[in-house]
Amino acid sequence: MNLTEISIATRKFLFWLVIVFICYLILKVFVGVGVQYWKATHPIPIPPPDVKYGKIPYPVFTHVSTSSSGMKFTLETVEGGPPETTTAGKVYLMPKKLPSLLAADRAKSFATKLGFTNDPQLITPTNYLFTDPGDNLRTLSLDINTMNFLLKYDYQNNSDIFVKGGITSKDDAFNEVKTFIQLNNLFDDSILKGKITYELLSYNTKTKTFFPASSLSDANVLRINFFRNDLDGMRTLPPQFNKSYNHVLFNAGTTPNTRILEMSYSFWPISFDDFGTYPLKSGSAAWKDLTDGYALIVDMGNNSPENIVIRKIYLAYYDSDQPQSYLQPIFVFEGDNGFVAYEPAIISDWLE
Repeated sequence: MNLTEISIATRKFLFWLVIVFICYLILKVFVGVGVQYWKATHPIPIPPPDVKYGKIPYPVFTHVSTSSSGMKFTLETVEGGPPETTTAGKVYLMPKKLPSLLAADRAKSFATKLGFTNDPQLITPTNYLFTDPGDNLRTLSLDINTMNFLLKYDYQNNSDIFVKGGITSKDDAFNEVKTFIQLNNLFDDSILKGKITYELLSYNTKTKTFFPASSLSDANVLRINFFRNDLDGMRTLPPQFNKSYNHVLFNAGTTPNTRILEMSYSFWPISFDDFGTYPLKSGSAAWKDLTDGYALIVDMGNNSPENIVIRKIYLAYYDSDQPQSYLQPIFVFEGDNGFVAYEPAIISDWLE
């Protein structure tokens, strides 16, 4: 075979190679479309909910102002209607902490490292109240079984501690609080690693209440909220929606005991490996519950009951500030001007 014949044979080979490659690409596209069509028309059946724990208690919403009864709602969501939601959701076991014979000693040791060296007042057999021997305006309320606590300075009886504009940086304030928490081993790590939000506050000495401040220079207190992390791609929301029951009121005070005005901590463990699945309401059913008056108003915001516009409807987990046996999903309704409502997401047949 001479060079001319080799050249002709090579060109033919390359020609047919290109043809085969093009045919392969076309076939691949058709096969892919066919597979997608098959999957779309023959979806994998969703396993039925296992309702592992049988009927579970209704979630206890502790900061509800009223129900949605008698209110008028308009739905203006991105979807143009109630969202399509999953038919089943996970419910996680929340194990209770058992009493311990060493609980009282552990509680006194915990209080001592925070400066409370006196014997406590027993409010209940499991709830101790400590008073700082150096300043009786500073107290520590402690549940000796759970080690949940409220550290508080009675600022209403000493408003001289407030300094307007004393907080120069949110980050610096948070770092000081975080260092205090870690040095004394006060919070579970998962709480420190969750979502953090801030609120600038100013104290009114006449009404003895806080109100929102517009800037650091107008504020004398920073509220730091510690939220749980998202779970299964859904938010984990406390009773007050945008205020966590795990929080700190930080003050730019000149003495150590007046810098943390309030530290509230409650930790309810979640067994992430122990869960069941339960049937959930549809988005349309949740919307009907809201308009029929069965949802619970968490925050009316600046709204009239006769005209509330709902912008978002979604599933979340409800993280109560009270002990509960299960972490369960709820529907959340967000509207204009700060409106928020909650509604149990599990079909009522499985709630008691």
